[in-house]
Amino acid sequence: MADKSGFVRKHFFINRKMQGRYMLTFLVPMLVMLVFLLFTLYVASQSVIATTTTIIKEEIENKTASQLQDQQQPTVAQYSQLIQDIQNYIRDFSGDQKYKKALLGSLLWVFGIGIFLIIVQIALLTIFFSHKLAGPLYRFEKVCHGLIDGNYSEGVYLRKGDEMQNLARLFNEMIKLTGDRIKALRDAPDQTKKEEILSNLKL
Repeated sequence: MADKSGFVRKHFFINRKMQGRYMLTFLVPMLVMLVFLLFTLYVASQSVIATTTTIIKEEIENKTASQLQDQQQPTVAQYSQLIQDIQNYIRDFSGDQKYKKALLGSLLWVFGIGIFLIIVQIALLTIFFSHKLAGPLYRFEKVCHGLIDGNYSEGVYLRKGDEMQNLARLFNEMIKLTGDRIKALRDAPDQTKKEEILSNLKL
């Protein structure tokens, strides 16, 4: 029994040149966007680390200066108290909700700008490449409507850079040959000639 499960695609590269061009066209911007995101992440992380380190460093220096100033020979107890204060500060700093919210806001702002630029780039690419397909499809539809109405005088003429150039050439050749056959049938001198023309057609 024949397999009637339907059409199964075995070859995904039908038009290697066109498909390869589209793959490269979309792959390159995607790689650029990935590099941009990684760069943004790197800059944001470096900024967070630098800011956090600066804040902690300044606070530790302030605590050290305030507790050990005017002390020619600080005692062990004073050093112990300073270390305890620094530990308490670091513990409190790590749980500081105000700092976390400010940090989160900065990161969201940086990534928000990056995501917005990526969305704009994707939208522009989509409009640009869909136009190369939408224009030819519109032209094909217009000519098909003309053929339905019996107009065999028009063809599909695409702009340079549009897709489906080969299909347009085949379509125009089909219109010309079909028009020539209709003219031959119309201008046939007798019924025998008409039947000869019809015998060469698969109807």
